[in-house]
Order: sequence, then structure tokens, then C-alpha cells
Amino acid sequence: MASEQLLPHKARLQTSYAFSRTFNPRNLEILWYPLWCQTLFDLVADAPNLIVAPQFPVWITKHHDGKLEDADDGDDPEEIKEIVREEQDAAAKIQVPVNEPEEGDYEVEAGDISFASTVPEKNAEGVLVDFAILGLGAVPQPKEKLRYGGWRITGASVRLLVELKRFASRSLKDDELNAEILAHIQEAKSDLVKQAGYLFIKDGTKNSVMAIAAAGPFWSGATIHRDDVKLTMHVLSTDDPSYQPPGEKFVNRVLKWNKIIRLDGASSAAASEARLRAVCKKMREMGV
Repeated sequence: MASEQLLPHKARLQTSYAFSRTFNPRNLEILWYPLWCQTLFDLVADAPNLIVAPQFPVWITKHHDGKLEDADDGDDPEEIKEIVREEQDAAAKIQVPVNEPEEGDYEVEAGDISFASTVPEKNAEGVLVDFAILGLGAVPQPKEKLRYGGWRITGASVRLLVELKRFASRSLKDDELNAEILAHIQEAKSDLVKQAGYLFIKDGTKNSVMAIAAAGPFWSGATIHRDDVKLTMHVLSTDDPSYQPPGEKFVNRVLKWNKIIRLDGASSAAASEARLRAVCKKMREMGV
């Protein structure tokens, strides 16, 4: 780890910032991103092949051949400019309605989603994950073929999915507060099951992925296995005309989520850090 504590002074300030009624009067989810960015980047700071990818896209494309990139893919500056231009043109067509800010807690409807500038292929379907941690495989390139710092990426595997929801209404206390935190984390868990389903469909060789469901500073984790989400994968696959389901009956297994814990709680910070270190250890052990 970069330091003995995964939640340094800066992260405590980020927590206070997100809780602030002055600077977060609408109780927005997005203002919890700095805390989780800090936590995840600190988590993998000493793991050279693990990277944090905010707003990571998990897409299914129908005719992807799975080939590694060619040696010249992306090396041509004109090619890069053209790709960027196409993405900017596509992003410019997306109109996001602007709402006037309101005082007090802002109630986000169940259909609200996160936005990012990543534009998928035309025949793609998928989701954007709030955060993912990827394990990369790479080999150095000879000096005469330097590419993006001299490394060629040979593999990329999603080790961890993180879905973040806003914190509960700050007017609640005790049992009502706990119930709303639980509801928000349950919503994140449901999203993670779908995200894992897309991931397993996209990568037929992947059998498991770790997951964190969070609401503000509270979180719970689990390992999702391919066999745990067979029903979800079946439902997602039915949109593909070429999909031919096997004759078996599909079910989703009940996942073993661990106890909800707070990142910076007076009585839970040490346990949270220990759990995060265990997550990092397992991510290190996973293959690309």
C-alpha cells in the first residue's frame, strides 16, 4: 500500500465534503466519487499491473473477433485524431437536460444513470461501471518500436467492479437511516449482477469477478461467479438474434455479500482497511 492507512487525511476531507449540506445540498452521488477514487487508487498504488478505470464500459458487440491489436493499431497520429473526432461528434449529439438545483436532499429516480463520454460501437449494448480495477499484462517493446511509453498491452482483465449510489437522506436517523442505506446498497448490488452478466458474456473465459456495492461511505463486497448469474446472462443474451439458449433452466444464485461496513467509521475503519487489503491481495492473485 502507498501508506499504512488507506483512508488518509485527504480522504477524510473528501468524506466531509460529500456530507456537507453547503457544498452538496442535493445529496448527489457524484460528490462521493472523490472519496472512492482516493480509496481505490491508494488500494492499488503498490500493484504495478492494477489500474483504476472510472466510468468503465462493459459492452457486448455481436461480431467481435477477439483478436489482439495489430502492431500498428493506434500508432498513426491521423488515425488517433479521426477516432477522437468521431467520438466528439457522437457525444455532441447527446443532449443532457439541465435541472435547476433544489434545496435539501435530491431524490434520484431509479432510472437515473451515470454518464461518460465513451461512445460504444453501433451494434453494442452494455453498461458503464462507476469504477473498475483492471489487471494488465504487458511486454516491453524494442527501442526502435516504442509505443505509448515502450510497452505493448497483451491482456486486460477486470478484477473488481464498484457501483456507487448516493448516501441516504441526511434527515433520517437510527433504524430509518440504516434501512435506506441498505436499500441503496441493494440497488447497487442489483446493478453489479447485471454488470457481471455483461462481463461474462463478453469474456467467455472469465469465471469470476470481485464486486463492491457502496452508498456514500458504506460498502459491502462479494465475489460473483459465472454460475451465480446464469439467469441474468440469459436475459441479456436474448436481445441478440443469434443467441441460441441451451435447454437448461436458468437461475441466479444468492450471492454471499459480506457485512455492510463504513470506510471511515470510528469503530469500523480498521476492519474496512483489512477487508480492502484482502480484496487487493485477491486481485493480485488473479490471472490476466
